[in-house]
Amino acid sequence: MKFVLLAAGKSQRIFKKINKNKCLLEINKKTLIENSINEILKTKIKDITVVLGFKPDLIKNKLKNYKNIKFILNKKYNSKEMLYSLIFALRKYNSNIVFLYTDIIFSHKIINKIIKSNKKNITIPILSNWKKIWKIRNKNPYKDAESLFINNSIQLTSISQKIKKLSEVKYQFMGITFIPQSQRKKVLNFYDKIKAKDQLHLTTFLNELIKNKFKIDCIKTNDKWYEFDDYSDYLNYKKYYQRGYIDKDF
Repeated sequence: MKFVLLAAGKSQRIFKKINKNKCLLEINKKTLIENSINEILKTKIKDITVVLGFKPDLIKNKLKNYKNIKFILNKKYNSKEMLYSLIFALRKYNSNIVFLYTDIIFSHKIINKIIKSNKKNITIPILSNWKKIWKIRNKNPYKDAESLFINNSIQLTSISQKIKKLSEVKYQFMGITFIPQSQRKKVLNFYDKIKAKDQLHLTTFLNELIKNKFKIDCIKTNDKWYEFDDYSDYLNYKKYYQRGYIDKDF
């Protein structure tokens, strides 16, 4: 099992406020990417790679005290979406890989559920208690919420579509995707056949996979998780955390 942290992007929506990589925002005196690595290390798996792009030396310097962290450089980060970084790493490593956004905080328990599930299909954890998180992030839960539908086999049937009613949204994507080694070549071959792929988002890609008969398993979870999409997410998290409204047990 290998972990790949996707940290190449400039994060346009937040860069003007912080003038550095979003994954270097600090929570409890640790950056987001350090929190991610610390949670991964709790699973006893130490094979971790970070995909760099924008200001790579800032991230490398912050992680200099971690042993055995590998780095690969996505030179096309400025013209491609995050999906390109995922595919870039998938071409390089022939392994079972968990890909993670680096603008999230999460519990290692989520990762352990993926490991213990021993899934043979592409797998994503999905957040059940998402409304609690979205009410902290936004007064209007509709903002930034996306559709995510599963069938009775707990497999993904649709994701990242416009929502009509808040009541129809039961789960949210968590920025964590497991691609087993057995699916690697199939995913790469499918990606290479897509024509307009440079600006393709990961969730849109997942939808395309579903349409083309790929099975994507889901793991329901209410374990600790939070997303920092823009600077207001960061300020809101700090405010609620300091007031004790968010569980501090990460």
